[in-house]
Amino acid sequence: MAGRRGRKRGLPRWAAPLIVGMVLGGALATGLLLTVRVRPPVAPQAPRAAAPRAASRPRPAPPPAPAQRQPPAHPARPAPAAPRIPRHNPEASQGPAVGPETAPAPAPRGPGRARVAIIFDDAGYSLRAAREVMELGRPVTISVLPSLPYSTEIAEEAPEHGVQVILHLPVQPDNPALPLGPGGVTVDMGDDTIRHVVASDLATVPTAVGANNHMGSRGTADPRVMRAVIDVMRERRLFFVDSLTSPRSVASRIAREMGVPTGVRAVFLDNQDDEGYVRAQFRELIKIAEARGQAIAIGHVGKVTARVLREMLPEFDEAAIRLVPVSQLVQ
Repeated sequence: MAGRRGRKRGLPRWAAPLIVGMVLGGALATGLLLTVRVRPPVAPQAPRAAAPRAASRPRPAPPPAPAQRQPPAHPARPAPAAPRIPRHNPEASQGPAVGPETAPAPAPRGPGRARVAIIFDDAGYSLRAAREVMELGRPVTISVLPSLPYSTEIAEEAPEHGVQVILHLPVQPDNPALPLGPGGVTVDMGDDTIRHVVASDLATVPTAVGANNHMGSRGTADPRVMRAVIDVMRERRLFFVDSLTSPRSVASRIAREMGVPTGVRAVFLDNQDDEGYVRAQFRELIKIAEARGQAIAIGHVGKVTARVLREMLPEFDEAAIRLVPVSQLVQ
């Protein structure tokens, strides 16, 4: 009994393995913890590029949406072309630039008594060109073509500026390629038709007190045609000026035979639209007026003629030549 009590009391047999396991487990945990703490931070990896998709079949395009119904488009109308102002006398080669003296009776002559009538043809295309003549401030004459865009307006405005108005009657020329324009008289017309055409032309130039011919190298050489034209002048108590676009013209002779006041153009001023040429023609006009006592000259609107005349008015005044309406020089 005494031997058993003297033996030291030890741990239970099962405790030793437990203690060893706890020690080993603690050591393992400590090692893992230290490993985590000293491990360097891992650099972030770049995101992987997406792998290319395998080619797939193209999807069929969706059917187009039905177009909205639009109102039918109307094509834009082209703007009407502005009428072209003639830049030259189309029959300059037919009539001489300086015509012969044709007055049926001697005109009054002497210093300070010479008179000049200047007609500006081809009005009706442009208000601006016509107003350049109206603003001269002298009693000149403007000859208006019929049935053009500004024919009536010019005819009504010109007398307010002291400018006389006559009809610029289109008459058939020798050259069939020259356009006659609206309201023209041709040799194949009957007498009644000619009278009707002339009356209709005068209606578009309501303030006209007379007429002169536009072109007309063929028509003015035909006595029958001119009798029909002059007959309208006689009925309406108008005068007729022969523009003398042809030396074969019988217009003034027929007018005198029928008792209609008439005159004949002496000088074409602007067969060339050149300041030097026009200035020389005006000086020729002064000489002719001094020699004959009177003279009728024809120029054109839309050329340099009105501007040159304005500059040369002192020369007319110095020569004591009076500018007068053409109605004062017909007989």
